[in-house]
Amino acid sequence: MAGGLFFGAVGCALVLRFALGWGPAAPEAAAGGRPEGGAGGPPPARVNTGQVEVTTLRERVSLVGQLEEVRRVTVTAEVEGRVVALAVRAGDVVVGGKTAIASIDRVWADLALRSAQAELAAAQAELSQARSNLDQLERLAQASSAKDKEVNDQRTLVAQRRARVDQLSADRDRAVVELERTEVTAPFDGVVSRTLVEEGRWVTPGDGVAEVVSRGEIDAVVDVPEAVVNQLVPDTEVEVVVDALGGAGGVAMTGRIVSIRPDGFSASRTFPVKVRLADPGGRLKPGMSVTAHLPVDAEREHVTVPRSAVLFGPAGAAVWYALPTDDAAGEGGPAVMAMNEPVRVLFGVGDRYAVQPLPGARFPALTPGIRVVTEGAERLFPTQPLQLN
Repeated sequence: MAGGLFFGAVGCALVLRFALGWGPAAPEAAAGGRPEGGAGGPPPARVNTGQVEVTTLRERVSLVGQLEEVRRVTVTAEVEGRVVALAVRAGDVVVGGKTAIASIDRVWADLALRSAQAELAAAQAELSQARSNLDQLERLAQASSAKDKEVNDQRTLVAQRRARVDQLSADRDRAVVELERTEVTAPFDGVVSRTLVEEGRWVTPGDGVAEVVSRGEIDAVVDVPEAVVNQLVPDTEVEVVVDALGGAGGVAMTGRIVSIRPDGFSASRTFPVKVRLADPGGRLKPGMSVTAHLPVDAEREHVTVPRSAVLFGPAGAAVWYALPTDDAAGEGGPAVMAMNEPVRVLFGVGDRYAVQPLPGARFPALTPGIRVVTEGAERLFPTQPLQLN
């Protein structure tokens, strides 16, 4: 009777394995015989394992969105002149306030500065002379040798000359700034998206030179349905899976909600939500597809397994686990053997996935304490003997 149940389990495992596309079965199992676990059979597969756990977690809603840059600006020329050098190309990394993007001919700005300095020097000399004349008139007035009107007129002239010096000082400072700004620099740390000028082009203030997008941080933007949006709170941690990185399962990252737009899209009744992610390596690019697992208020128990225990295949996700056998009593068979179970991945939390066994599974559902294979599962076949590390 025990043998009949065992062969029935093997047959079901093989059918399930071929149906879901998780690799070839062992020759012994394909022939209908029991897998050899004792002398002369295949050696046990050495695998690393983790445990199934049941944890109370907040319910999460998984939504697809895309990455968007935190900032994007068109860097413009601030002075007039000919572009004599374009120092960047699309894709170049720039440092805010340091990296030169382009150089504009300095000759006109330099001439303007020299002119302003000359006018200022002349005005300062005139002011010095007017002050000297005022001092002389004030001494004469004390000796009753100058009229009050002459003194007052001279004081007015001194005030006019001082105002002239102030105006020309401002003109000189402006010329200094314009000379400095013949070097167009990056406004913040980022990457050049595209250049908008070529060397030799004449530019005027406001003409675009290059487009720069920020780096270091990036936003995952998802459209949240109206039934869920009011359950979200700014600064809440959110797991975001970047589909383009890390193979079939993507790469999971943790970010925080930075904005929830109050005005949504009336047609779809959704509201854009931004989740900010750290990206110091610059791997994340605007436009990449993401899946955000947004936590909502309700909590309930979820079956969780280590992330490395979930294998993603053409037909979906599966978990391999170590199933104890009756042969452990001394018949020479394996103490534990490999079985797999298709699952639906609900969401990730830290280094674990919350999973749900698919309806109609013929094998035992994942329950707390069951050992799941975290390393070595890709080479297993159903009923293969295991050696757990």
